[in-house]
Amino acid sequence: MYFLQYFFSIKLFFLENLQSIELYKRWSGFIILVLILSQWVLSVLRINKYFNLQRKKLFLNIHKWVGVIMPLFLFFHSTEIGYGVLMLLSFVFYINIAIALINTEDNFIKHPKVFNVWLVLHIVFSVALLGFSLIHVWLVFYYN
Repeated sequence: MYFLQYFFSIKLFFLENLQSIELYKRWSGFIILVLILSQWVLSVLRINKYFNLQRKKLFLNIHKWVGVIMPLFLFFHSTEIGYGVLMLLSFVFYINIAIALINTEDNFIKHPKVFNVWLVLHIVFSVALLGFSLIHVWLVFYYN
C-alpha cells in the first residue's frame, strides 16, 4: 500500500485528514498495540499444559487472522512509513508479517528444523516489534 502510494503519487486525503486528528491517532494506535499484545496470547497458550490441542488450534487461527488484518490497521493509523524509529518499527512490522506468511504447515511438517528456524525468526521479530512499539508509545507521550 505504501509503495503504491509512493510510486503512483496516490494521496488519500480523507484518511490523511483523519490521521491529523490527535484523538484518532491515539485510539488507532491503541487498537494496534492491543492487536500486537493479543498476538502474544498464542505464545502463552503454547506453554500452558491445561489447554487442549483443539483450543490451541482455534487460537492459532485467530492469531493468523489478526496477523492478516494488522497491516490494514497500521495503514489506517498512518499512511506514511515515517523516519528513524518509526521507519524501523514499520520495517520490523512488515518483515515479521512476511515471515509469518511463509508459514506453510505442510512444508514445516516435512522439515521440522526449518520450522524451528522460522519460529525463532518470527519470535525475534515479534519481540523487536513489541519493543519498538513501546518505544514509539513512550516517544509520543514524552514529546506531547
